Amino acid sequence: MDRSLSVKNVLESYKDITIDREFTKDIIFFKLYEKTFLFLAPLEDTPSSSARIYLFNDELLDCPHIMLRNDDFPNKLGLPEGTYRWICLFEHNSVVYSLVPYEEKIRDAIDRLVELLSMNKAERNREYQKEFMFYWNNCSSNGTIYTAYLSQEESFAEMQLYYSKGEARIIEKGLILSDNDVRLKGGRVWKHHIENDVFYIPIADSREILPPTRGYKWTASDIQNIVYGDQIEHLRYDSFQMLKTCIPQTQNIILLFGMKTEQINVVFAAKVKCKNHKGHTLMEKINSDITEVEPLITHRKDYHYLCEQIGNDIGLMNKRIMLIGAGSLGSYVAFELVKNGANHLSIYDSDTLEEENVLRWSYGGLGKGRKKVQVIKMLLEFLHSEIRIDAHDKYMDSLALIGELTDIDMIIVTIGNSDDQLDFNRALKKAGCSIPVLYIWLEAGGNYSHILYVDYQKRGCYECLYTDSNGNIVNNRAIKSINDDSANAVIRNGCGGTRAAYGTAILLRTTAALLDVIKNINIYGVDSNILIDISPEVTAVSETKFPMEACRCCGNSTN
Repeated sequence: MDRSLSVKNVLESYKDITIDREFTKDIIFFKLYEKTFLFLAPLEDTPSSSARIYLFNDELLDCPHIMLRNDDFPNKLGLPEGTYRWICLFEHNSVVYSLVPYEEKIRDAIDRLVELLSMNKAERNREYQKEFMFYWNNCSSNGTIYTAYLSQEESFAEMQLYYSKGEARIIEKGLILSDNDVRLKGGRVWKHHIENDVFYIPIADSREILPPTRGYKWTASDIQNIVYGDQIEHLRYDSFQMLKTCIPQTQNIILLFGMKTEQINVVFAAKVKCKNHKGHTLMEKINSDITEVEPLITHRKDYHYLCEQIGNDIGLMNKRIMLIGAGSLGSYVAFELVKNGANHLSIYDSDTLEEENVLRWSYGGLGKGRKKVQVIKMLLEFLHSEIRIDAHDKYMDSLALIGELTDIDMIIVTIGNSDDQLDFNRALKKAGCSIPVLYIWLEAGGNYSHILYVDYQKRGCYECLYTDSNGNIVNNRAIKSINDDSANAVIRNGCGGTRAAYGTAILLRTTAALLDVIKNINIYGVDSNILIDISPEVTAVSETKFPMEACRCCGNSTN
């Protein structure tokens, strides 16, 4: 690779840099702002490599991104003994280094270092907060990992503490984790810990709240600053009042703080060791009883937080969704609903998973010979302990459906039996169903599928698709497959049963379209009932006439 300038020449072009020692053409010590740095040039034969810079024998406590860890280099490099601390100059995957010229890689690294060392106080604070949890967790001397589970972020809350081997759970009271009661060899895996009271305190204004760093430990004054900050009111009034009225029952307490910075939301826990003053409020203990503050390695793991991190639709959370049908389409829908923010499903299906179904069942061959709903329950609840699946191994009829209406927020029907769907439709209309209902079905042949959204307080229903302009019942008018193709796509098993032949592509695109429809319902609302056609080429509002004035279920005609 051709270089217009050597590494040394590039470094010397900066007026504030002085070359201290050149070990090789690619390994150089230099001085900048009276600090000594080791510079490792990018590898010429590796286009994706970048420059690395280490601070040598200096703590430099007032500057962010000087990493807490020390790196050792092999003796064969001939580098002097001492402390080498890596400087984090680039966010992971923020630069495509293969596209950057060699000399520009060097200049970019030096420019970032100069900018880092030239920050004012506000800029340094902002950078420290960007990596708050890195510093917090690295300053903890307690090897136990504390995982936090919150149902909300805005309000003061009492928490519960559970311990297992090498791990602890901080769980907001009232939040149920399905595996908290798991037993192994007769004993509980998670044991309720009552030696420390635990409280969640939301921080409304995070300015000037900085993590501990090497050489700087949190003390009582840092906790008191959050509560009493002279210049900044870090807590909301309601949280402040709770501190004044809450009386811990234990000598030592654990405080779980949550705060929103400009870049990220963080939750961090500290064990606060106190004098043995009983009867003090939490405010009084913070004000006068603290003898030591111990940072705890903290990771937030609640379902709400994990969904937020990947941009899920939080509107689905805690909604009770009934899914009727756990076959090929239903299995995909169930799995993707949960991965996209739904944590409470009630699923109805009486079928057993057979060998012929596994290639187009979302979970493959897992659970062959078992009831589909039980397999789905096991696999989905394994994803996260806040997920709750009510598995009903039985056939759903219209009478049972109406009996469930008061306990659910949305109905999704993925069965292929049109008679059952028509029965559900009539029963829901008659009952004055007030929750959204989605009918999803596939056409034989694997080319077309449909989604019908129905609000039974508005015009339009499933029976409209089976009604002509005179009010006569006809075949589903939304069907697009040519009759011959449909007939050829049916597999007969020799005993009167049939199975439509289609692959998984139609299942994937139908499920994806359904997720978009549900998102639109939750975020924007839907003004009218709507039929959507899905094909390999396009997903669009159907051209099929809908709703029908002559429909005997929702229109002007009488039954």
